[in-house]
Formats: sequence, C-alpha cells, structure tokens
Amino acid sequence: MAFYGCLFLTILWFLFMTYLSHQDGEHTGRVSLELAEHLRFLDADMNDLNGKLRRAAHIVVFAVFTLLLGLTLRLGGLPLGWLLVAAVWSYVDEATKPWIQGRHFSWFDVGLNLVGTLLGGVMIWIL
Repeated sequence: MAFYGCLFLTILWFLFMTYLSHQDGEHTGRVSLELAEHLRFLDADMNDLNGKLRRAAHIVVFAVFTLLLGLTLRLGGLPLGWLLVAAVWSYVDEATKPWIQGRHFSWFDVGLNLVGTLLGGVMIWIL
C-alpha cells in the first residue's frame, strides 16, 4: 500500500512540476513576481529576489521529484538506477521549452535541474 501511495505522489508531483515548467512566459513571469511580492521581506530588490526564486524553483522541484521517485523505487524493490530518469528529465524539460511561447532553452537551467536531482539522490542515499 505504501508503494502505491508513494507512486501516486511521485506521478502527481511530476505532473505538477511539468505543468509549472511548461506555462507560457507571461504566466510564469507573473506567478514568480507574485510570489516575490509575498516574500519581499527576504530582499528589498524585487528583481533580485524574483531571479533567486526562479533559480531555486528548479532545484527544489527536481529534488522533490527525485526524492519521491527514489522512495517509490525503494518501496517497490526496484533498482535505484531508475533515478537516471530524473536526470534525463532535467534535460528534456528544458529541451521542450522553445515550443512554448515566451520560453527558451537554457543550459544553466538544465544545470540547476541536475543540482536538484543530485540533492534528491543524496537524500535517498542518506535515508
């Protein structure tokens, strides 16, 4: 039962992160600015804060995805080598951006995604 619950959460998170990642440039910019507005107390410079939040989002969503995927694999008795799916998605997620209005491919963002994947993998290894 725990396996199926974790699998459900992993799929749900994957869909959520992919939805966020594949919104048009205008919408994703508006959402991040609204979040920065709510967190204004962290940094007086809204543009700086917005940039930091956007970079952190890549790391956080991929770390959570990798952690959930790793837990699902462990609970299912499957090899952790399947965590490479998260690393591959780190690239594919960015490679599909040019098809979305106002978005573009960024190697820097691929790197941030991979950092998140690595952090999630380390958390699985520690657990």
